[in-house]
Amino acid sequence: MASQHALTELTGITSATLSDDRALGALAIAAAGAIGLTAHGPPVIKTGPQGIAVGLLAHGGHIVLHARPEEGSCLVDIVTPGAASPARGLEVITRRLHLSP
Repeated sequence: MASQHALTELTGITSATLSDDRALGALAIAAAGAIGLTAHGPPVIKTGPQGIAVGLLAHGGHIVLHARPEEGSCLVDIVTPGAASPARGLEVITRRLHLSP
């Protein structure tokens, strides 16, 4: 069965929320749990002049967050295997970033 993919940019997020790299890592883990993805290990978190990047590799998929605190935006990329819906992970991310679905 083919994988599923969701790519979206969330906006209107407070800078403080997007500046917390540990919280973003926990967010990727929570989204993976909601989808049923099994992670290969902890999320990789990198900070730089363009913001914070979080990557969680999993069996059959991944969750990647590119947070730009100064812009109040977060690019979300989710790939899931088979019938697993990336929408579940996106719902968790949206809710925890205090956005309306």
